[in-house]
Amino acid sequence: MSIKLNKLAYDHAVEIIKDGLEVEHDISNWEEVKPSQDEQVRHLNTHTLDEYGLWFLGIDTDADTNDKSKFVYPYGDFSVLHKSALIAAEQQAGQKHHQEIKSAVQKLLAMVGNKK
Repeated sequence: MSIKLNKLAYDHAVEIIKDGLEVEHDISNWEEVKPSQDEQVRHLNTHTLDEYGLWFLGIDTDADTNDKSKFVYPYGDFSVLHKSALIAAEQQAGQKHHQEIKSAVQKLLAMVGNKK
């Protein structure tokens, strides 16, 4: 699995933060609030795969280009960015040695922190 930064998604996340559409509630609740498989399918039924991909900071370049599984490291629920998702992504990227993703997440977390 070769993971690279999804630059379009990163830019999308930056815009979300600038627009104030981030959630900081419980920073450890991503597992509870992340979109279910049904919610992901519903989103794909009303959006393109590229639009779906805007919510994921990583792209698996080895995956099928027409498969949603190519997108990894989600940062939101298709409407807002979740700080808990960024924290989870940072931890996973660190464990898997995906430094480009980890660095991007750290920049986003700093932006969220600076808005407060």
